[in-house]
Formats: sequence, C-alpha cells, structure tokens
Amino acid sequence: MKKQKQILVQENKIEEKAKEIQGIWQNAKVKNEAKSLAIFLGLFSLAVAGRVALQAVPSVEPIIPIAILAGLLFGMKEGFSLGAGAYIASNFFVWGLQGPWTIFQALGAAIPGGIAGAYGKTKKPKTRDLILLSLAGTIIFEIIMNISGAGMGIGILGAFSLFTLPLYFVTSAPFSIVHVLSNLVFARALAPLLKLRRQNNEFQVVSISRHSPAGTTTLRVYKHRAD
Repeated sequence: MKKQKQILVQENKIEEKAKEIQGIWQNAKVKNEAKSLAIFLGLFSLAVAGRVALQAVPSVEPIIPIAILAGLLFGMKEGFSLGAGAYIASNFFVWGLQGPWTIFQALGAAIPGGIAGAYGKTKKPKTRDLILLSLAGTIIFEIIMNISGAGMGIGILGAFSLFTLPLYFVTSAPFSIVHVLSNLVFARALAPLLKLRRQNNEFQVVSISRHSPAGTTTLRVYKHRAD
C-alpha cells in the first residue's frame, strides 16, 4: 500500500511538471506569434509608406521585394497577402487612386510573394535568393501590368494584334527597367532582415517515459529552440 502511494505521488509530480512545461511552451509560442505578427505589420507598413513616399519617382516602389521578403520569412500566405494588400492600401494615397489597375497591381505583387513563400519552404534563403526572386518577381509584375494596361488602354482585341502589344512593351520598357533595377537595390538593402526568418521546427516535442510496477508514464516535454 505504501509503495502504491509512492508511485501515485511520483506520477502526480510528473503530471504537475508536464503541465508546468506545457504552460511555458504555450507562453513562448504566443510570444513568437506576436513577434511574427509585429514583423509582418512592420513590413506591410514599410511597403505602403515606401510606395507613397516615392510616388514622385516613376516606377520606383519597394512593394515587390518586401512581399518576397515576407514570403521567405513566413510563408506563401503572408507573401501573397502582403503583396496584394500593400498595393490596395497604398492606392488610397497615391496619384491615380483606385481603379481597375489595382486588381492587376495586387495580383502582380501577390504572385511573386507567394512564389517566394513556396521557395522558402525548400531551403534557408540567402541574400542571393532574395535578389534573384525580386528580379523574377518584378518581371512577372511588369508582364502582367503591360498586358493589362494594353488591354485597358486599347481594348482586348486591339492589344493582342500582331504589332500593338509588342509596341506597348517597347514603349514601357524604360519604366520597366527602372522598376527592375530599383527593386534589386531594395532587395539588397532588405537582405539583412532574412535573419528574422521563422523556424519551422522552432518547437520540438520530446517524450520521456517512466516505467514502474503500476505501468508506464509518459512525460511530453515541449522544447523551444533558441537558435
């Protein structure tokens, strides 16, 4: 009887310790999520404010590199959301305001952000990755905007004639080149922020089993990675 009481006391202590550790883990997880949200909102604000501040300089706007950075830091959903949301929000404050073009701008920035999020799942991104993805993402944006711009300005049938669409791309080329080059500069400047990347395995579960005559008791320990 005395031995059974000792076993029961040991099991109660294990259960209390498990609850204590789980509470610590949950608190750490909440703090981590709050930190991630703060970083995301900071990047979103930077993207919107950067575009509004630079609207006097044609084709210089940092939204795409920031959306790609968000994708690399957090994932596809965040990259897509930041790219689309930043153009929608900033169009309330820039010349031209909202219009049919907003849809294509949002889509043109959201796609690169989503692609970056998918890419970030495959490897730990480096400065080179951010720059190359910004290059590809800006080209995707320019293709979408040139095709949609030609369609809205000339009409779908006219834009897709043999000469009109290529001519539209040629005439908009100087602006596209400025957009690409400026985004490469922004990407290089943003590269140090890659260190804020969220780890997928930041929380690990370690199981500890204790064997006794009464049976086996398992203690699940939630371990937070500091690196």
